[in-house]
Amino acid sequence: MLRSIIDFLRSPWRKRSSRGSLVALPSVLGFDPANWDLYSLAFRHSSCSLTALDGTQINNERLEFLGDSVLATAISHFLYCKYPQWQEGELSQRRGMLVKRAVNNKIAQEMGLGQMINAKMSINKMSQDTLGNALEALIGAIFLDKGYQQAETFVHEKFLHAFYELEGELEDETTNYKSQLLEWVQKHHLSLEYKMLREPGRSRGEFVCAVVVNGLRVGVGYGHNKKEAHQDASHNALKELTKAQQTIEQ
Repeated sequence: MLRSIIDFLRSPWRKRSSRGSLVALPSVLGFDPANWDLYSLAFRHSSCSLTALDGTQINNERLEFLGDSVLATAISHFLYCKYPQWQEGELSQRRGMLVKRAVNNKIAQEMGLGQMINAKMSINKMSQDTLGNALEALIGAIFLDKGYQQAETFVHEKFLHAFYELEGELEDETTNYKSQLLEWVQKHHLSLEYKMLREPGRSRGEFVCAVVVNGLRVGVGYGHNKKEAHQDASHNALKELTKAQQTIEQ
């Protein structure tokens, strides 16, 4: 793999590469790229792959892989800092709703990335995911060119407006574990009961709630109030029940 990278850096294409369709990129990024070749690669679709001397296909897919991880980390960092009361399950659900292909495609379209993609066919004839993939590759290029902090800043600037637009929808879809659990037990004709194990009252402390399904305690949850404790307990119960169901079905 190291050899293929060296071959690519020495390739005639690299010497011929120009900014071309990327002339508007600095205004999109909010800064001037240092290594333009990285950004040219970020917009090189697999249909226009170059071939290294060892046969390796060179396109934006590796940068897409890298950018996907950077995007998830940047969103995770934002959620972790902004919502200290959220537990792991809620953080994961919120991140999953935001870091998904449909959101990536929409943001890439808003940024006008389709005009920058180097492909053999018109972007209108390609999958919408092509836009989201290019956006992730672009994030990977920023990370390599400018470092993580610049990449995180870019993600926050481009993605957080989508988060706030979707926040009401996210609240309904990702945190109502109680409704999801009720639907699950009804589907399997089981009984459901919530038992408060601890209520701190006016004193500081966490509420603790247990979920009991058909007489068996299957989940315990914690929260600053009863609602949070019920949701956390429901989430934990769902995970355990789903895991048990998968074991039975294997």
